[in-house]
Amino acid sequence: MDYSTVGVREENIVALRSFLLEGPDAWVPLQDKMQKDDETAAGYMSLLYGAFTLAVRRRFSPTYTVGDIVRFVADLRIMAGEDALVINALAAEDLIRRAVGAPPPRDGGPDDAETVLPAQIFILLHLIAEADFDRAGLEQFIEETTAYTEQWLDVQRESTCPPAEEDT
Repeated sequence: MDYSTVGVREENIVALRSFLLEGPDAWVPLQDKMQKDDETAAGYMSLLYGAFTLAVRRRFSPTYTVGDIVRFVADLRIMAGEDALVINALAAEDLIRRAVGAPPPRDGGPDDAETVLPAQIFILLHLIAEADFDRAGLEQFIEETTAYTEQWLDVQRESTCPPAEEDT
């Protein structure tokens, strides 16, 4: 992915706010707008990733064990009932481990979007509900998410852009 033109746009923030307040149904009327071009879609997905990472870090930091992560995923799947099928346990554990900087599972985790994204979304919405933000708390979380995502995108840009040539 070429991150040189990807950024967090106001429309991405509005979409994230709607998603966190209203859940997946809020995505339906925004889907065409968020997927109008690769940069907009990547901006929104980056913001979603940022929100996931911050929510996970709030839940599991500063201390956690791998057992805490495994138990969290198992409890989440039990709580999800029939919806547990959308939460691939290995993908969910891998996502959480990456967010907190823990080593990945030994057998690795699936990395296809059809497996990872539903787990990521389910975990994010669960953690947002668990946090029980008031309106101001949610706005602060979105501001922190935006700042984190912009920093993350800067790192992605630096790692994918070749260094500028110096004049000699």
